[in-house]
Amino acid sequence: MNFAEMFEHAEEFYFLLELALILLAASIGGGIAKKFDMPPVLGQILVGLIIGPTVLGILEGEDELIHVVAQLGVVFLMFLAGLETDVKELKSSGKGASMIAVGGLVLPFALGALVPYLFFQQYIPGAPGHDKILGAIYIGTILTATSVSISVSVLRDMKQLASKQGVSILGGAIIDDVLGIIMLSVVSGMVNPTKGGNIGSLLLSMLIFVVLVVVIGFIVSKIITRYAQGSHWRDRIITISIVLCFLFAFGAELFSIASITGAYAAGVIIAATPYRHRVVDKIQTIAYSLFTPIFFVSIGLSAHITSDVINYIGYALIIVGIAIFGKIVGCFIGAKSSGFSKKHSLQIGIGMIARAEVALIVANQGFRSNIIGIETFTSIVLLVVISTIVSPPLLKMLFKGEPPVVMAKLED
Repeated sequence: MNFAEMFEHAEEFYFLLELALILLAASIGGGIAKKFDMPPVLGQILVGLIIGPTVLGILEGEDELIHVVAQLGVVFLMFLAGLETDVKELKSSGKGASMIAVGGLVLPFALGALVPYLFFQQYIPGAPGHDKILGAIYIGTILTATSVSISVSVLRDMKQLASKQGVSILGGAIIDDVLGIIMLSVVSGMVNPTKGGNIGSLLLSMLIFVVLVVVIGFIVSKIITRYAQGSHWRDRIITISIVLCFLFAFGAELFSIASITGAYAAGVIIAATPYRHRVVDKIQTIAYSLFTPIFFVSIGLSAHITSDVINYIGYALIIVGIAIFGKIVGCFIGAKSSGFSKKHSLQIGIGMIARAEVALIVANQGFRSNIIGIETFTSIVLLVVISTIVSPPLLKMLFKGEPPVVMAKLED
């Protein structure tokens, strides 16, 4: 059997080679970033850009298996974030998180809708007038999306995830996610009235999900705390935790809420049991060895920035600029008005600037429906790349000198 025949024979297992290459690239990229005293995720995103269609084209960003594994990476990452959340601190930050979320949603939306409509109508499909307004509103909606996956990873590395700022970033992002879903439903209903976003049904489903999470979470945490005392349970607690994580992530999608919100809720539930540290140690090993590196590399892989962007680079950079500026200033105002210092408010604002999967999904939906043009879609891809690259070093710089915040020990 010659080499060509051997390769053809093994073609159905080609995904193993892809995963090996991505993990190797993630390890190299993360290692180089550490050498420059930067977070590993920054190196992983950059190496994804290099091996992806933007530079070398070794791997494609739309591979279904890579997408699935990357989604698991996001779910595990947010599950870990939930595990490291102090529930009492989260409750106490409720008002502040709400103000942060609203500030970080209103300003990017306003700038994202007004600037393209007033100055760049040539890049919005449709006839002048009504269609242009809807297109501009849709662009504003895209810019409201927040992805804290990268911020979570950086804050975990710096032991700041359990700090008041870290908890507020998480709480604000969760509220931001829910408000963003409502806005998207409203705008989609305006753009396509025949499909009509039933806002009442959406709000009802969200309310039902929240009630179920609280009730089921209370019951599960009590059962585990009361009965999971013997070694038999201690050996199975990791599997039980993963099952709960996946069920809540699926349930969230079932109720029209992002899966990462469900995963985060599952983590918070397990965090209320005596086995939080045990679960964190095991899940962290699983997630950071396989799933989360693939997720961060996949962000770089999904970016396909062509040379055509030069023709509208001014528009693209303005979209990137108002998206980042809007989040920082909006969240800063929200944090400052809820009692945070200027430094901590800026930390929160920077922690909310990253855009990733949600922005890309919404932008892709709008592009396929001809609500936004290729210029806006490419601008959003550029936004995802730039915001995910700049947020880790900015967070690292702003949190420098902050004392580490460690979870209280809950188990023997």
